Amino acid sequence: MKKILLSAFAMLLAVTANAQNLTVEKLQSPLGVQTEAFGAHKAPAKVKVAKNERVVGFYDDIETCDNYLGLTTVPGNNKIGVLFTAKELTPYYGKKIVGVRFNLAQGETSTGIVIENVKFKNNEISELKTLATSNKSVTSAVGPKNTGEWHEVMFDNKIELSSSIEGLLVGYNYTQKSNNYPFGAKSNATSPLFIFANVPASGGGHGEDWYQLDAGNKALAIQLILEGATANSVLPLDFNKTYVPLGTTKDVTVKLNNKGSKLTSIDYTLTIDGKTGAEQHLDLGKDYGANVIHEVKIPFAAASTNGEYPATLTITKVNGENNACEENSATGTLITRTKEFKKYAVVEENTGTNCPWCVRGHAGLEMMQKQYGDQFIAIAWHYFDSADPMYNTNYKVPKLSHGSAPQAVVNRSTSAVDPYLNAPTYVAKILEDHPIAEVKVNGVFAEEDTKVNATASVESLVSGDYDIIFVLTANGLTGNDDTWLQQNAYAKEYSGAQGTYKSKEATPDELQPYWDKGTSYKTAYNDVLIASSFVSKTNKATLPTLVENGIVNTEYTLKMPTKVALKEALKLDQIYVVAMLLDKTSGKIINAGKARVTGSTGIEDVTTGSEATVVARYTVNGVQVSAPVKGVNILKMSDGTTRKVLVK
Repeated sequence: MKKILLSAFAMLLAVTANAQNLTVEKLQSPLGVQTEAFGAHKAPAKVKVAKNERVVGFYDDIETCDNYLGLTTVPGNNKIGVLFTAKELTPYYGKKIVGVRFNLAQGETSTGIVIENVKFKNNEISELKTLATSNKSVTSAVGPKNTGEWHEVMFDNKIELSSSIEGLLVGYNYTQKSNNYPFGAKSNATSPLFIFANVPASGGGHGEDWYQLDAGNKALAIQLILEGATANSVLPLDFNKTYVPLGTTKDVTVKLNNKGSKLTSIDYTLTIDGKTGAEQHLDLGKDYGANVIHEVKIPFAAASTNGEYPATLTITKVNGENNACEENSATGTLITRTKEFKKYAVVEENTGTNCPWCVRGHAGLEMMQKQYGDQFIAIAWHYFDSADPMYNTNYKVPKLSHGSAPQAVVNRSTSAVDPYLNAPTYVAKILEDHPIAEVKVNGVFAEEDTKVNATASVESLVSGDYDIIFVLTANGLTGNDDTWLQQNAYAKEYSGAQGTYKSKEATPDELQPYWDKGTSYKTAYNDVLIASSFVSKTNKATLPTLVENGIVNTEYTLKMPTKVALKEALKLDQIYVVAMLLDKTSGKIINAGKARVTGSTGIEDVTTGSEATVVARYTVNGVQVSAPVKGVNILKMSDGTTRKVLVK
């Protein structure tokens, strides 16, 4: 459906039954969003409607609900609803409203629903008249934060849609408290959101009435259930970027919202860079069913040359008949390359030992490392407090500032976001990209381990001028004095403070290990930025002009830290070099590479000319092993000495 955009300000619009001129006032108490429990299971509910019925709402994914909202400053037995105008209702004239479905948060109860007939005058609501109500009570099961359940409430009397209905205000009853977030919503969508509540003058209202709210780029998860579905009606959903190698055809997964009664075949056209191909037929082999969004594989042919092209998929026929859906096209981007490179996501995080909230940054980086493996590159920039032994000022990330932590940017393409709550979503999105270049990096210790000679090889599918940044990171950093202690806002002693959780059970799984660690604790720090190609906030590394379908090379010498406390904490077998390829205009990271630095004079090769024999062998973690293991081995020799060897 088409979306109605709300004002960018949080506003109240008072709606009275006989009002002629309505007053717009600022809402002093904005809409609240429940703290997200990252990783909470949000299982979609299958739409429980009859075969000849369909659902209509303000976003196309009819099952998703990923946020829960509440007006915590206006408690009471309220109603929440959305406004459907004639613009949204016109395509469904002749159909009948038989019920409403909505998503209610965990453990919450609704005691009924209401549909109001809306009249307008001078583009303002002038009259409301109740068309249908239901007193059916529904309750969502108790569960984790930011989860809930879908409910269907049906009417005894059906409402036929026609031109006599200018608009419908559709809502349900709920109980608002000072600490609950009852109604579900969908991110990155909009709906005209209204609340019926007793808002005092101190809160910008005038008592009990309907008021309009700004939902902050979220659409209320409430939908009409209509009777009289068209047999052949499919809405394709936008498919973003899809990659098809040059000279091939690839099955691309596309989401189809079946608004009709069945779905067994489609006919479609593809328009690439303004050129529409011949109509194609695809037999799906089964009836996919109504009122569900299906994932269907549709063959996409590559463009004739390398590049990124606007693409439009148009579903022309459904089940051999003309597609009755008014919106029958979806758009995206078709990427055609001669070669596919592996994509890497870089998260640069501003953190610090004296930042108690930065613990969730540690948890976020660890979580993404486990999930994405070597495709995830973390750079923990200790730029919060100069008392931090890992404090580093010789670096620059335009959207990260001193003293603002925990904050992170992803591939230098986002604003400063939370490394735990927000960064994982951006990383997942970025890893869907198909980069135009591959970055291979290598680092070798030099001059008695005081420097690292870094080299990068960039293979590119395009030509042009780009930038490159080199960084050294270190794992396993720790020290014995108090400056190395990590302050911890997620300890039980902090419970009740703003931003923390009230109990260990209420704390997200990834943060629970910090509950019993105390308000400060000793830890080993990973992915710490210890050196870079920046000098006085200016990047000194350079890169030759990229050559289409060619390879260019560059090098840069990085200086190892000289600060005593940091230098003593370094483990030379846990130093890594990172190279990031950047768009010269936008500053965004195109792709990156990472490798362990080798060649330290503090690590010997496995062969030695000494006559002393090995009497015991250990890993770097102190675990004794009976045979060589790959990586650094610590050898206890028969002459009483110990040696580090690198087993390749």
